[in-house]
Amino acid sequence: MLLTRSVWVKGWVGAGALLLATGSAWGQQMFIYPQKGQSPQQQAQDTGECQAWATQQTGGAMAAPPMASAPPPTASPLKGAARGAAVGAVGGAIGGNAGKGAAIGAASGAMIGGIRRRDQVQQQEAAQAQNQQMQAAQADTYKRAMATCLGAKGYSVN
Repeated sequence: MLLTRSVWVKGWVGAGALLLATGSAWGQQMFIYPQKGQSPQQQAQDTGECQAWATQQTGGAMAAPPMASAPPPTASPLKGAARGAAVGAVGGAIGGNAGKGAAIGAASGAMIGGIRRRDQVQQQEAAQAQNQQMQAAQADTYKRAMATCLGAKGYSVN
């Protein structure tokens, strides 16, 4: 019992409770524990070296800022209604009733503008989802590279 307690205490004192939580890109957290009694200074140096190596291995993807989101959709039901009203008025004037043609054109234009806006929003959301998936994959690759490097230097990484 004494030996077990002594080893346990020595492990905590020797390691100085060096369970280090280091934040990597986008808030992802890695827990690094020195298994060979590395000092905090050595651990900081090894972590820095591994960050540089992981960045090199992942093509610097983690150093790049996240992609900006797409600009807001530009299609507007009001713009469509205005265009539709103008076209409808011309068509209605040819047919003898410009007001009725303008009303029909405005309604049709608004509907078409709304459909275009919906399509643009859906395309923007799909692009954002794809961007998030790509960033998550890059972060995972970076974390695996860090864990590989630190493991080779004698750390337990989780």
